[in-house]
Order: sequence, then C-alpha cells, then structure tokens
Amino acid sequence: MARPLTNTESDGALYERPLAVEAQIDRAVRLSRSDLQARLLITDWNDPGYLCSESFVHLVREGRRAGDQQLISAVLPVLLGRCEANLLVKVPDGGVPDAASLRQEILENLTDLFVADGTGDFPDELDFYECRFNKAFRALRIDAVRRDARRRKRSIAMVNLPPSEGAGEPGAYEDAFARVSESFRVLPTQEWDVFREPFMKAIEALPADEREAVILVHVLGYKEESEDPDEETAATRCNCTGRTIRNRLTRAAAKLSRFKEEL
Repeated sequence: MARPLTNTESDGALYERPLAVEAQIDRAVRLSRSDLQARLLITDWNDPGYLCSESFVHLVREGRRAGDQQLISAVLPVLLGRCEANLLVKVPDGGVPDAASLRQEILENLTDLFVADGTGDFPDELDFYECRFNKAFRALRIDAVRRDARRRKRSIAMVNLPPSEGAGEPGAYEDAFARVSESFRVLPTQEWDVFREPFMKAIEALPADEREAVILVHVLGYKEESEDPDEETAATRCNCTGRTIRNRLTRAAAKLSRFKEEL
C-alpha cells in the first residue's frame, strides 16, 4: 500500500489520492526495474501500461526516502520531460519575453520541491502533486509567470522614474517620497508642482545604491527586510541586509533634505 499522505486541506482533512492513482501506485512500486523502465517509455494516455504523473511523483519521493538514486534517475527525467512538453505549449517562444529561461525556471522550481521534500517548513508540499499533478503544476507555472511579469514591471520602473508631467493631485509619488525623511514630510502640497521636476532630478542624482533603495521601498513598496526567507524585499533585491537598506535610505534622506533647503 502506498505511503499515506500527511498534508491537509483547508478544512483539516488529509489529502487523499484518487482511487485509480492509489491503485496504480500500488502496482508501480512492485514493478521490477526493467518493467518499470518499459512503462516509463509509454506516452499514450490510452495505453493500459501508461503511468500517470502522480505515480511518477510518488516513485521519485520513495526513491529519495530510500536513498535509491537509480530509481530517481530513471523516473525524474521522464517526468520533467513531460512537464517541458507542457511548457512548450503553455509558455511558448514569443508568448512572453525570454520564454526559454522562464520554462527552465519553472522546471527548476519543480525540481527544488523534490530536493526539499521532507524538510523545511513545508515537508509534505508534494502531497498535492500525488493527488492532482496537473492542477498543482499549473499553479506552479502560473505563479512563475506572474513573478516574472512583476520582475519585468519592477525593472522597467527602476529604469524609468515617473515623468515630471502630471495633472491634478500630486498623487502617489508625493506620498512615496514624502516618507523619505521627516523634513520632506512637511513639504506643503501646493509647492509640489514647483518642486516635482527638480526633486526627481535629485533622486536621479543620488548614488546608485541609495537611489535603488529609495525606489524599491518608497516607489515600488518593497519592505526593507522580512523574517520570511521567501519574501522578496529591498534587502533581497539588493543582496544586502535590512540594516544596509536603512542606512542607504538615511543617507538619501539627508541629501534630499538638503535639496529642499536649497530651493
């Protein structure tokens, strides 16, 4: 019988494999290596010998638990090959910028789940992949595509500071930069149109590390740092500590304060 799953649904119920998957896993784990190798090569879904991806996941996990590298090496590349074929359709060249790199990132994310299986804060994250592989992999793919889109949007924002032209209220950028220092917080709102363009030039004139910290924290809204190791923050983006980010913001604030005084 297949090893029971330990991850739970939102209501606290344990994940359960579909009965057909459970039965196939029970048969697959008893196959000889030569028979298993033959079954791995079957690609026709309608073939009685076809192994579903949920069974692949279980076999790889069992190989890790048993330290059976031969089993892992036989099964995992075939599973990744299936996923790559799916990605060629779902993340096609021309569909997104640098699609090949994004596809590779998604496959690496899946591989990382196997490497981390049984460890860390989510030791049973692959349980869902043994129940609904296609749904789980789709979520992994969508998350990666969205992260990539956010990265590209942020990169554009880092290169292109907001334009000096603006209508109506000073808007979000006044609010963002007003938080840089106490002295700039007291800048009267009616003065913003006069100060906007020179202030943006002052931002551009900051040293690169200070400018990046200001934009990440006060324009793009990143936290300075986080206790969550997986959360993207200004510190992780700049590959430094939160303290370093705060020091850069302090230096930038001092320069911007002097800028205000000089106007």
